[in-house]
Amino acid sequence: MVSFLTVRLSYFQILGWKDAIWSLPKRFFSSAPGKENSGFTSNEGSSFMGEGADLPKLPVPSVEQTISKYLQFARVILKDAEFERTRRCVQAFQTNEAPKLQAILLERHKNHDNWAYEWWLNDMYLGNPLALPINSNPGMVLPPRSPMNLSEQAALAARLATGLLKHKEILDHGGIPQERATSREKGQPLCMTQFYRLLTSCRVPSVPRDMLITEPCSPRSQEHIIVACKNQFYLVLLKKDGCAVSEENIAAAVQGIVKDANARFSMNNLQPAIGLLTTNRRDTWAQVREQLAQSDKNCENMELIQSSLALICMDEPLPVTFNYRGLSDEKGHRVGVRDETNMAHQMIHGGGSAHNSSNRWFDKTVQLILCSDGVWGLCYEHSPAEGVAMVQLVEQLHKQAQEPLTYSKTSIPAPQPLQWQMSGPLHQHIQSAANSLNSSVQDLDFYVYRFTNYGKEYIKSCKVSPDAYIQLALQLAYFRLNRKLTATYESASTRRFQMGRVDCIRSASLEAMAWVEKMCHLEIENDNRNLLQQCLDLFDDAVTKQTSEMVDNILGQGIDIHLLGWKQAAKEHYQMEPDLFADDAFKKLNHFSLSTSQVGTVSDSFMGYGPVVPDGYGASYNPRKDSITFCLSAFISCELTSTWKFANSLEKSLLSMQRLLTTRIKESRAGFEAHNAKTAKYLSMLDELKQ
Repeated sequence: MVSFLTVRLSYFQILGWKDAIWSLPKRFFSSAPGKENSGFTSNEGSSFMGEGADLPKLPVPSVEQTISKYLQFARVILKDAEFERTRRCVQAFQTNEAPKLQAILLERHKNHDNWAYEWWLNDMYLGNPLALPINSNPGMVLPPRSPMNLSEQAALAARLATGLLKHKEILDHGGIPQERATSREKGQPLCMTQFYRLLTSCRVPSVPRDMLITEPCSPRSQEHIIVACKNQFYLVLLKKDGCAVSEENIAAAVQGIVKDANARFSMNNLQPAIGLLTTNRRDTWAQVREQLAQSDKNCENMELIQSSLALICMDEPLPVTFNYRGLSDEKGHRVGVRDETNMAHQMIHGGGSAHNSSNRWFDKTVQLILCSDGVWGLCYEHSPAEGVAMVQLVEQLHKQAQEPLTYSKTSIPAPQPLQWQMSGPLHQHIQSAANSLNSSVQDLDFYVYRFTNYGKEYIKSCKVSPDAYIQLALQLAYFRLNRKLTATYESASTRRFQMGRVDCIRSASLEAMAWVEKMCHLEIENDNRNLLQQCLDLFDDAVTKQTSEMVDNILGQGIDIHLLGWKQAAKEHYQMEPDLFADDAFKKLNHFSLSTSQVGTVSDSFMGYGPVVPDGYGASYNPRKDSITFCLSAFISCELTSTWKFANSLEKSLLSMQRLLTTRIKESRAGFEAHNAKTAKYLSMLDELKQ
């Protein structure tokens, strides 16, 4: 049997109806020897990078700087005795292991475009065995459309498919505009490589870790998508023999797919819900996938899915039971009885095996989701690219979909779904995957919370960065509930460097701790003028620290990638783990009970994700002109967390911060007016003297 890893789309002989409009899913595999061991295979050198191709390499920070910051952040979350033990452990590491490990990193820096990228990718994504839905894949909700009939749904799907093809052609010719830094070395080019991975990559389950397979962007004679409907996967050609398929014909294809899937559903003649297998833990899915690959036909199917540009999922609306479980409000988008939280559930996990979760292939980077009631959005696999690249693509598609759609006036032969060859054990694995997924779906506490009292315009009027402001609001909200701070993750782009992705801004600083403690005292003694001024001063200190950490991270001076580098260097070169990384403090510092990210959009959209630890919160945010949209997540099974309580605490925190800064504004205005009054009196005296 020929390994499906070595098959290429150009080798396929497409016959019958497949020779017309139908085609094949997203990415290509590579079975190059040795690449599986690293977890990352690519031909990045053939990918376009625009003017950013000559970017500097990611630097290796100094030992002293990283050690000093590590202790600062440890001091925030450790008790006195714990911190003293950690201080001694860090001191021993700095004396004994750090010099030789740092030397390894400096040598690696010379020999790699990005000394940390492979280690970071494996640690952040490919080495994480947790299931992709909820734990890794974000979901994005776009502004809902009006309810759609079948013709309208098919026309929208065709418009999105055409937009994907046009975008792929831009990528093939290196046409993505070069982005540049807008501050801190303004004008510096930014790395664009992740933009070129969106439509050319695929995550594949494997042991001991997953693989991310990336093909170079280059023109192909055939391009294709997969349309998923009623848990069936259908092939749709977008380009054949170098010529684009018309939007009208694509719409006709999608319309035929939906009719065929509905007919099969009514006759109980559906293929197995194979997509559910992609919801498994990654190690489990890797083993099951080996069984699935015993069939040449199954191998071909998986190759087709993985080599498509994207999935377009024709979904059924979720029931009202997925609406927010706490007190509901009328803010934000609503479609019939469905609220925004309901829509977010659909994009993140699909609703479980009884709804749309088997209408997915969660390994795919891009999955566009369309519902007949007008709800639409995205589920995306995170390892190839950050949200900034994905949001730009999706908002571009959203803009194109606002133009008049092209409706099908023709009919074509009914397509056939991919046919799977199944054994008894594979059916059992599907049922097991369904049970695990359903438990996770039922355990997800998710809340799309819109704060509407003010937005980034007010924050900017206070001469504060909106991102720093919101990060401190999150710290205050967490502290109000727990009377302590916790390890906090905020992603910071490192795209100023070759193959740059992100490092971690640790928002739980000593300065933030001092400020939140004082703010809680101010709530009790709100008429204490001295305490008010102390809060203002400490707020300034906390903002300065948060901004400083952000700048350090985007300039390659963060601590988390550096620490990871030391840990991996010790493992690979000395087959050992220094005591620093076995210390409880290191585990606490990397137990991110607050995982945050700013996901800004032009449209009134939002993106959310699940918590990264069982007792934690996910908290993405989208600052808009006069509001802030938060996507808050936790697990119902954890008694320590509640999105409703967190949202309530967050609202109180944002309002108390507004009162605090409004006091400063009023005092500044009063001082200005008093100054003007003195000036006017002085000028009047001069006039009298002149007379």
